[in-house]
Amino acid sequence: MTDQTDQPSPGKPDSGGVSRRGLFRAAGVGAAVVGGGSLLEACSSSIKGASGAGSTASASSGKSITIGWIHPLTGDLAGFGAPDNWVISQIKETSPYKNGFKIGGSTYDVTIKSYDTQSSVTRAGDLAKQAIQQDNVDLLLASSTPETVNAVASQAETLGTPLVCANIPWESWYINLGGNPQKPTLKPKYVTMYFLGAEHLALAFIPMWNRIGAQYGNNHLVAAAFPNDSDGNAFRAVFPPILKGAGYKMELSSPYADGTTNYSSMIAQFKSSGADWFTNVPLPPDFATMWKQALQQGFKPKLATVAKVLLFPTDAYAMGSEVYNIATDSWWVPSLPWHSSFTGQSCPELAAAYTAAGNGQPNANISNYTLFEIAYKALTSVNDPHNKTEVAEAIHQVVIPDAVAGPMDFTSSKAPAPGVVITPPVGIQWQKGTTYALEAKVVDNTLLPQAKITGDLLPTFK
Repeated sequence: MTDQTDQPSPGKPDSGGVSRRGLFRAAGVGAAVVGGGSLLEACSSSIKGASGAGSTASASSGKSITIGWIHPLTGDLAGFGAPDNWVISQIKETSPYKNGFKIGGSTYDVTIKSYDTQSSVTRAGDLAKQAIQQDNVDLLLASSTPETVNAVASQAETLGTPLVCANIPWESWYINLGGNPQKPTLKPKYVTMYFLGAEHLALAFIPMWNRIGAQYGNNHLVAAAFPNDSDGNAFRAVFPPILKGAGYKMELSSPYADGTTNYSSMIAQFKSSGADWFTNVPLPPDFATMWKQALQQGFKPKLATVAKVLLFPTDAYAMGSEVYNIATDSWWVPSLPWHSSFTGQSCPELAAAYTAAGNGQPNANISNYTLFEIAYKALTSVNDPHNKTEVAEAIHQVVIPDAVAGPMDFTSSKAPAPGVVITPPVGIQWQKGTTYALEAKVVDNTLLPQAKITGDLLPTFK
């Protein structure tokens, strides 16, 4: 059984213009973007890994609700799950989760079961089946990359269990469920999500290239290394038409397999091209290898803008000075003006509490708090929280004007597809720090002007 108190702790200080429809028509997004797990059929009878994290509610009715959260707490994707146990501890102290949900005149005790995927696609799907078929959860939560979320979403939709997802590009999530981003008419019955899309990352990187280019020159050529996986295929489809519309061309490497250890031919291609800019969307261990080889072989773009890696302090600390002035995206930063719908705590207050608890500088997935805000809103709007169809329908009607991850409105006509809420990213850059060896500075807020700029954008190499 996974014990929350035994999970790896986050890094400590010094521890080391195209329309959506048009772009997808141009990109030809199709089945290639499908994430792992949509056809998963593995047996879950021997799966272990759920730990109870029940609240202390004293419901006089004796009624109860179980919420399961499937997420990567260990393995290659552990950086995504680093704040999750802290998030659960905060949620358990809120009035609804501590004292019980009031539904239809009754009070329901709430139990949260945490399931560690160990960063395995297969295990994520198996745990979803265990949670649904053996543990009888009333509602599921899943977070952090297609490698986790898509397998869970496939099981939830197939087995008829309400699920709220986060931290997965919406295109991958939607196509995995059978939708078409070019004609987003499919409405998943049981599954919803909030996050950004691959297009938002391109739109976050371009302003940073423009600004550095205005200072140091800009040949409008972007070297891009996209792996042969769900995220890589999505980026390969979505990025080129957006960049073309902004006046950029791409020097694309051939798709490479996750786990590749020698990137010499790719690096030689990029050096030969003379590209001023670099972007990619690798698994964290792959980027560490790729970037070390790039530095050794003299590939020095004016600005490196990466996705899926260097999102969290622990990943940056692991690479040390090698990641100075590399930029990435972040869908949540402490300077945002959002609040907990339970306690009224602001994003700065939550970030400060996270640091005060000994967890180091804040991690963007503190925003996973909102999974529980949505769960509460949906479950308390139904007559029977054990009626999974009723709960699923309620999730699609959730509106929370002010939540930790930002405004949530699953009824909005502005959504790119049914069941999706977009939380736009800011541009951040890892710079040499003062309080910490490396610090994430907000350097661009083009897509999310509510976020305060906290640092100057610097070139990766001049």
